[in-house]
Amino acid sequence: MSNQKKAPIRFSPLDGLFKGRQGVLFGLFLLFVLFLGVFPFLPFASGFWLNTLTLILLLAAMSIGWNFIGGYTGYAAFGNVAFFGIGAYGTGLSMTRLGLSFFPALLIGAASAMIFAILIGLPILRLKGHYFAIATVAIATALGEIADSWTSFTGGAAGITLPFFDPIEWSGQFFYYMAYLLAMGGLFLTWFILNRKMGYSWVAIREDEDAANMMGINTTWAKVMAFALSALMAGLAGGIYAYWKTFVLAEEVFKIEYTLQMILAAVLGGTGTIFGPFIGAFIYYILITLLVFFLPVGQLHATILGSIIILVMVFTPKGLMDFIIGRKKLSINALMENIRTYKV
Repeated sequence: MSNQKKAPIRFSPLDGLFKGRQGVLFGLFLLFVLFLGVFPFLPFASGFWLNTLTLILLLAAMSIGWNFIGGYTGYAAFGNVAFFGIGAYGTGLSMTRLGLSFFPALLIGAASAMIFAILIGLPILRLKGHYFAIATVAIATALGEIADSWTSFTGGAAGITLPFFDPIEWSGQFFYYMAYLLAMGGLFLTWFILNRKMGYSWVAIREDEDAANMMGINTTWAKVMAFALSALMAGLAGGIYAYWKTFVLAEEVFKIEYTLQMILAAVLGGTGTIFGPFIGAFIYYILITLLVFFLPVGQLHATILGSIIILVMVFTPKGLMDFIIGRKKLSINALMENIRTYKV
């Protein structure tokens, strides 16, 4: 009998992705990503479409980041806009007060958001459920008030105007590719982590945190890392957005609405999936555009959008990715199964 030990079986989040229907869909997704990569050079790539896609890609990047903490660990963070705002102010202040160019300033802004997430994450990640959600909202709201009131440092209600250092940075293509690379980097980071011990730890925490502790997983460290990486993505997006708009104002970069958009994109596409938040960002924008087009008066927008999201969550709690890859079918049986499973 051989004494050789068998290699441990590892599960990859991409297992089965290159086979059958899923393989075809993954190929289409890659074509879409390549299309986005060359889009600025296409003849119909107007300034309007560049701006629109830049916004969608920034939302996709932030939603991918939110998915680390909200989708994989199951901690519903409703204050991720705090990291977006810190990234924006960190970048703006580094450029105006320290005289740094954009890229070093962007790194400082993102690092500031990440460090802040670690510092607040250590205490508040001991909270669970709605207590954690309320704490994150409170922190984001408080930061917005501080930024708006601290006139001597942040400019207060007057805000901060950012300079341009390089003529190439004036073009819409520059910001488009910054947003594109950030979103692509987020997808790669998700795939990389899910193939490592950290990714398995996140999923274990989401399924049963007490059991994960008993298995020897350092749940505190795993949650803090998820929170910090979530902050990193939002901080980078905030820095890019600030330089793109050349202006930082508290009431603009600390909008709770931005966190809701991150969450909605992830929910629509599929929380706890690699590609769900990315696809969800495009779905979210399409829904908003259709609502504005067919209902110019905005009173019903939130109601209709909320109803659509409720239907998605009832029929497919794991997002539209379940339909896209064929794991779920739209039927009464599927509805009843989800009602029984999730006690809707």
